[in-house]
Amino acid sequence: MSAHAAIENDVKSRSCIGCTKTPTMAGPEKPAATAVFVCCRCCFTATESAFIHRLFDEDKVEDISSQTPSVVVQVSQATRRNNRDPQLWNNLLDQALASHAELAPQDMASILWSMGSARFHHKALVEEFVRTLSLRAGVKSLVTSMLALERLGLPTGSLRAPFLQHLSGQCHELSFGDLRRVLMALARCRKHGAAPQEQFQEICDAIHEKSVDCDPRDLIAIPQHLGRLQFVHSRLLACSTTAISRVISSRLAVLPLDVLRALDGLLLLVPLIESGHNEGVTSRNHSLQCALLVKKCGLLARRLLQNASLVDLWSIGSQLLGSDIAQVEVWSLWILEAAQRRKEQRPGESRSHCLRQLRRQMVTRWSLQSLPEDLELALQVRILTGPD
Repeated sequence: MSAHAAIENDVKSRSCIGCTKTPTMAGPEKPAATAVFVCCRCCFTATESAFIHRLFDEDKVEDISSQTPSVVVQVSQATRRNNRDPQLWNNLLDQALASHAELAPQDMASILWSMGSARFHHKALVEEFVRTLSLRAGVKSLVTSMLALERLGLPTGSLRAPFLQHLSGQCHELSFGDLRRVLMALARCRKHGAAPQEQFQEICDAIHEKSVDCDPRDLIAIPQHLGRLQFVHSRLLACSTTAISRVISSRLAVLPLDVLRALDGLLLLVPLIESGHNEGVTSRNHSLQCALLVKKCGLLARRLLQNASLVDLWSIGSQLLGSDIAQVEVWSLWILEAAQRRKEQRPGESRSHCLRQLRRQMVTRWSLQSLPEDLELALQVRILTGPD
């Protein structure tokens, strides 16, 4: 029996992931090592590499699409297509769990990230993946996995210890982009335990060292990470605030979300700096610089929101929600613009009724049971103080 026929017989013994039909070969001309199986609802490629145990760290495995197991591709496609069919997701994740021994750490991290994006939880798979990743994964896969678990509202403690162990003394080996993701992961997962201050220092030193000649927009979210971690690294703070100033003064194209994240971080940092978390640098100078940037970022954010379409405005609001923005001042800027758009459509509507309807839209559009505390507070402040 030829290799091609062997693959075809193997395929016919299995049903398609997306439905109950038996998949068929896309054509006999396909090479023996690669066969494409197509049915009415899904199409995926199976390769010989999918059956090889890839037990190497992700940094040592070449990123070739043909080596990616089909289930990883399927899960990623379901996320990109915004497919929320529970049956499809259960089928895909059951298959991923059954074949977890064949998945490399980066494959598991990719699946967890897709689950986080789709907000779909599979308890048994998460438990098995976390156990395996804690033993086998490197820094990059652990960062992705921790961020995914945080998006799912799950604890990251089981991955923190191996993550910090891998990270200790190795920051100089990571790229500037990887280091930024490490700092973001620690900031986003801060509720599940803090890292030692010495590691924060090591990470921030490395980011500062590798930020020379970088695009200033790459540093715009750094204040938010520092503020959430309540760690003021004077050199990195000075570097990032200078970068924000350059972005504003040079009129570089920048996303509204990035400006709002910068504003969120600066608002968090000002009280920290004033209380002395500044590594011996003059608090007044840092505080005044951050306070000035708060005003500039607020003006820029408001202008960007005003220029956004209504669809983009709601998309920005959703991104703020996903970014865990906690400052009332930041949410107030978005609410102000959203309320203004509604007033333009309904000129005779009262302020209180406008904002009540806006609250209802947020709950419905974003599938919330209730608004986050800071968003609700910003809405209440707007009701009490905004112009009619």
